[in-house]
Amino acid sequence: MRGPGLWPLGALWLQGLALSCALPSVDKFEVVLPRRLPGPRARRALPSSRTGLYPESVSYVLGTQEHNFTLHLRKNRELLGSRYTETYTATNGSEVTEQPPLQDHCLYQGHVEGHPRSAASLSTCAGLRGFFRAGSAVHLIEPLDGAGETGRHALYQAQHLQQQKAGTCGVSDASLDDLLGPRVSAAFRPRPRNGPLARGPRFVELYVVTDSAEFQKLGSRDAVRKRVLEVVNHVDKLYQELNFRVALVGLEVWSHRDKFLVSPHANITLENFLAWRARDLVGRHPHDNVQLITGVNFVGTTVGLAKVSAMCSRSSGAVNQDHSQSPVGVASTLAHEMGHNLGMDHDENIPGCHCPVPRAGGGCIMASSIGSAFPRMFSHCSRADLETFVEKPGTACLANAPDLGRLVGGPVCGNRFVERGEQCDCGPPEDCQNRCCNATTCQLAAGAECAQGACCHECRVKPVAEPCRPAKDECDLEEFCDGRQPECPEDAFRENGMPCHGGYCYDGTCPTLAGRCQDLFGPGAWVAAETCFSYSISAGCGVSVPLSTDRVKCGVLFCNGGRQRLEGTTCTLTFSSAVCRALTTDNSATYEPVPSGTRCGPEQVCWEGRCQDLHVYRSRNCSAQCHGHGVCNHKKECHCHPGWAPPHCKKLLTDVQAESGSLPVGVLVALGLLAAVAAVAVILAGVIVHCKARSRAQRNVAPKSTVGLFNPLFHQGDGSKPAKGGAPAPTQGPSVLASTTHPSQPPRTQVSAVTPKRPPPAPPAAVSSTPLSVPVYTRQEPGQVSRWGASRPCWEEVPCLWRALQGGAGTPG
Repeated sequence: MRGPGLWPLGALWLQGLALSCALPSVDKFEVVLPRRLPGPRARRALPSSRTGLYPESVSYVLGTQEHNFTLHLRKNRELLGSRYTETYTATNGSEVTEQPPLQDHCLYQGHVEGHPRSAASLSTCAGLRGFFRAGSAVHLIEPLDGAGETGRHALYQAQHLQQQKAGTCGVSDASLDDLLGPRVSAAFRPRPRNGPLARGPRFVELYVVTDSAEFQKLGSRDAVRKRVLEVVNHVDKLYQELNFRVALVGLEVWSHRDKFLVSPHANITLENFLAWRARDLVGRHPHDNVQLITGVNFVGTTVGLAKVSAMCSRSSGAVNQDHSQSPVGVASTLAHEMGHNLGMDHDENIPGCHCPVPRAGGGCIMASSIGSAFPRMFSHCSRADLETFVEKPGTACLANAPDLGRLVGGPVCGNRFVERGEQCDCGPPEDCQNRCCNATTCQLAAGAECAQGACCHECRVKPVAEPCRPAKDECDLEEFCDGRQPECPEDAFRENGMPCHGGYCYDGTCPTLAGRCQDLFGPGAWVAAETCFSYSISAGCGVSVPLSTDRVKCGVLFCNGGRQRLEGTTCTLTFSSAVCRALTTDNSATYEPVPSGTRCGPEQVCWEGRCQDLHVYRSRNCSAQCHGHGVCNHKKECHCHPGWAPPHCKKLLTDVQAESGSLPVGVLVALGLLAAVAAVAVILAGVIVHCKARSRAQRNVAPKSTVGLFNPLFHQGDGSKPAKGGAPAPTQGPSVLASTTHPSQPPRTQVSAVTPKRPPPAPPAAVSSTPLSVPVYTRQEPGQVSRWGASRPCWEEVPCLWRALQGGAGTPG
């Protein structure tokens, strides 16, 4: 948007100059001179000792012929994970892995002022390079010379960038239907179309490998690092709308020699890549997902290929061709293939799926092909697929947040991480839609108890025993709120080995041979005859020696029926009494898809490739430790019934929380009010009793000219002097004076009777044997005693009570 005084800032549009500038990969662009606005944007940041070359936040104005764009950017501190390493080949040929210090990098994310739902991801190293979205247009910017951020830059819309090839995803319709080749791992996670909403932020710890072709294309390790960081920065920005964060935990650069064959055939490269990951990478560097960026040109229009629904498994990875001059191009492909890893299908394969952005404007990320403009968002279909996937067993790696204590530069409000000193963090103020959280301070809004979590409703923590995660099936357990935390307890499942429909529960699933046949061969498939399972199959569909008894049904899976397979992916064996069909992989090696926990006989399951007794779970009688108020879960821990406290369900949650002083704020306030009311009631009752007793005594005793201390207990010894007490005291029984001003003073024991030296002028009044219940908190000196008028008896209890509360009964005046 154009504002007053923006043109003199130095943003410049030079349409004519664009024609003479060498930028062969772009059909049409404008030349702009970015102008940095003075001073950082107002953004709360906790104190940090780390300072660097690149500011935490920065704003630029880009002036064009039609618009002035004001970009507000914040450094992406979550770009690098706490375990980030770089692996490369040294000049002597040895492999080097180093953990560089958390860098003062130049990767930023942000938004465009005046444009709702805008987004930006840019690098400010040696000029501005990256992407921003404003309205319906996607803009790219890159420097034209070496003058840095103040030099000339090319600004153009994404559709004007020349694409090297019409990019498509290698996960074709056939492979999606058949679950073969790159899709075979998806058979282990059959996914329903509808599922409960995923709650809480999720995190992907990403490891990136670049091959020798990419190194030769870019020319140096520094150039490779720079491009990969720009790519991951953009991927992270795309996934933030799904409440996901993507952090780079490792970069491996192969400069001269690849560690496996990188083939122009994407499926071969993917299989080789995942095999290398299993034998080499998994054991030496923790990560959730691995992505290969290659400079090899894949056959046909394919630019990427991935395993579907494979995140957090041994097949969690994909291969991506660096097919575009802009890093946003390969970032879009990587985001797409990672989406397959997260269970997302192509939008075109889902009936009724609609992308709100037209293809000409970039379309949606999970479209099967990339158009002339880069994709901008995920469709509602992709969101539904993702929500279903993250609710499944085996996706716990996505709940592991990075080490927030080691983020670059310390805590900052607005990064969607709740860090030291923060009560909530809903992102930048322009993106925050959480009314329970103050986005500018990252503190809870006034009156709010919580801001997020399945046990947080309308800014209040839900009460004890409120359901927060229903059981999805017969092997799942329902979770309940504990009345204290806004988060739902960890997802737990029924005890391993408990009977379920046709099998036995195992880590939240009910694996059976029949279910596996239907996953692999489609509806209508069934388990082959018993005879088939007596043999295994060698490479090339050769029949090997018969299996031992304990390996029957836990080796190769034989099925019949269902849909036909692609040629070369199944082996069919015919015996005199049965027809047996088994699934094999593309390289003709036998595929053994019987997972652990599958029922192989009565009271038996497959475990480590053998059919073993259920005792292998070692969880018999586990629930006996739960005291009848819970059941044992898959971790062999008590899963308590609503309202009962872990670990052994022996006490009520409210009792445990009261003992530890950790009851919810609402409960504590209620208890405090009750205690205050009770204390006031006791005081009032005591004062009333005192007033009644004093009134009776004064009605039976003649008035004296002294100050109302006629009771003989107020006289010491001979009765010639008044006592130094001050407050009326009981006539019998000991009384302890609790003092806050004289804690070292010993308690005084009252004398049961005192005999005056001369008889009273009138018959003595009967002394009550009931001690007064007025609490005495301090011991005053005689001069501080407020004296009541003894000649004015209390005829009514209420006036007497009012006078007592105002200054009587030993209260300092």
